[in-house]
Amino acid sequence: MADDAPPSQAPSSGDRTLPIALSLIPLVLLVLAAAGLVLFSEGFRGELVVAWDLMRAGDPEGVRDWLLGFGGWAPLMSALLQVATSVFPPGPSFLLGIANAMVFGMVLGGLLTFVTQLGAAAVCFGIARVVGRPGVERLVSTESLARVDGFMRRRGVVAVFLGRLIPFINPDLVSYAAGVTGIRWAPFMLAVGAGAVPSTLFYSVIGATALEATGWVVGAVTVSTVLPLFLLLLFRRRISRWYAERRDSDQK
Repeated sequence: MADDAPPSQAPSSGDRTLPIALSLIPLVLLVLAAAGLVLFSEGFRGELVVAWDLMRAGDPEGVRDWLLGFGGWAPLMSALLQVATSVFPPGPSFLLGIANAMVFGMVLGGLLTFVTQLGAAAVCFGIARVVGRPGVERLVSTESLARVDGFMRRRGVVAVFLGRLIPFINPDLVSYAAGVTGIRWAPFMLAVGAGAVPSTLFYSVIGATALEATGWVVGAVTVSTVLPLFLLLLFRRRISRWYAERRDSDQK
C-alpha cells in the first residue's frame, strides 16, 4: 500500500511577504543612515529645513536649485526628501515631482519620482506594521488618521489606489492607515504603483515643460490622469467583488 503523500500546503502570508521584506532592506538602511545624519549632523539638518521651507512655500524652482546644489548627490537627496515628507505628513511632496523633472528631465525625473514614491509608501506602511496604531498616532494626529479610517474600512486596498488619485486625500496617511489593517504587502505595493503613475506623469510633464505645457501635451496628461479614476468607477463593483473574494480566501 503506497504511503499517503503529505497534504500540500499553500504558502503562508509570511512566506509571500518575505521576498518583499528582503527587497526593502536597502531602503531601510538608507532611511537609517539618513536618520543618523539628521541626529548627528547639524549641517544636514539645516539643509533639510531649507528644503522643507521651500516646499511649504510652494516654490518648485527653489527646490530645483536646492537639488542642483548637491551635484551628483541630487538623486539621493531627492529620495531622502521624498521619504521625509511622507513619514512626517502633511508634506507637499508633489512639488518634488515637479522639481525632479526640472532637474533630471521628464523621463529620468519621472522615474525617480515614481520609485521614491513607492519607497516612501513602503516606509510608512512598514512603520505602521511595526509600531501599530498607537505609534502611528504619535507621528500623525489622531484626527488625521481617523479621517481615512472609514475610507479604508469601506474600500480596503482600493482606497490605497484612490489615495494616490484624489487630490484632497493625503496618500501618506492612507499608507499609515493601510499598515494597521490586514492589507498585505503585495496588494498594497501594487495599488500604490498603479495610483502613482498618473500623478507622476502629470507632475513630470509640468516640471519638464517649466509650467508651459500646452495643446496635446496637456490633453494627454489630463486623459492619463483621469482615465484610471474613470475605469475604477466603471468597474468598481467587479473590483470590490474581487477584493472580497481574495479577503475571504485568505481568511480560510
